[in-house]
Amino acid sequence: MLDRVYQHYVRPLSHILRQGFSVPMADSLVHVPGLTESDAIEAACQEVFLRAFRPAGRLGYDGERNYGNYLFRIARNWRIDEYRRRELPASDVPVDELSLVDPAPGAETRLVDAELSALVGEYLSTVPERERSYFRHRFAEGLPQTDASARLGLTRIQGRRIEARVKAGLLDFLRSRGHGGNR
Repeated sequence: MLDRVYQHYVRPLSHILRQGFSVPMADSLVHVPGLTESDAIEAACQEVFLRAFRPAGRLGYDGERNYGNYLFRIARNWRIDEYRRRELPASDVPVDELSLVDPAPGAETRLVDAELSALVGEYLSTVPERERSYFRHRFAEGLPQTDASARLGLTRIQGRRIEARVKAGLLDFLRSRGHGGNR
């Protein structure tokens, strides 16, 4: 499963890392240049996916927002830290300001997020209570499969089966509503 996530996001992530970005400061913009060498971009992608796939990274993802945006935020924060460590004198950019800068999502992103949240809620209202409870424990609360299953008195395998069923059903439901791409 993680290999499919990697394959889906590695190209857009590489593009973001190559492009660079600007970080708004109190009275100016600090430009964090993109990476230019293929090896550096590949190493950066590996680092970002490593951070995203670690247990803490998986728990940091809420399961409701676009996963690509979550990856891009990890990449952006990593790149800022690398840039600060390698290329800026420590006094040039206050650590707190760079770490806290997180521009609000655009109107289009907010609308899509709201629409997807409503669709997920609509789908979940059609599944049995046990599946809804598992989904809530697993994704809204961010519990590992073992803990989400235990909360419902299930084995991990039973939880995994519920998760697979709910995910497959949700993907089909989203596709039928024009979201989620093709298989």
